[in-house]
Amino acid sequence: MKTEFSHDISVDYPMSEAIQFFTPKGEESWVPGWEPRYIHPTHGDTSEEMLFTTGHGGETTFWTCMKWEPEAGHARYLRLTPGSRAAFVSAQCRATGSGRTSVRVTYESHALSDTGRAQMAEMTQEAFSEMIDEWAQLIRDMPK
Repeated sequence: MKTEFSHDISVDYPMSEAIQFFTPKGEESWVPGWEPRYIHPTHGDTSEEMLFTTGHGGETTFWTCMKWEPEAGHARYLRLTPGSRAAFVSAQCRATGSGRTSVRVTYESHALSDTGRAQMAEMTQEAFSEMIDEWAQLIRDMPK
């Protein structure tokens, strides 16, 4: 089973700052409970081939950065939740003027088991869009 969802949000930051919100360290500033454990490099600065883990709901997810092009406003990750699902996650930023940036977030998910298929079946485009809109609100609510 494969699903793919994309959704665009707008943030009140220039592209060079906006892309930083879609890095593991950047998400620490706005995602409640986001506590990555950095494996390589241990300082957690975003780079291609970095490795880190996250945990949620009794699952451990392994992440690696596949593409890191901050000057182009692009980040792409592979996340693997063993025995459940794998996903390619990307954030593509586009400057829209006046210090604003449009960000397209895309998740291409693949089920690795019946458990993964069941979890993926719960996600709809509408639910995905609502989740990403919540991200935009969390970023807006951050102190500047």
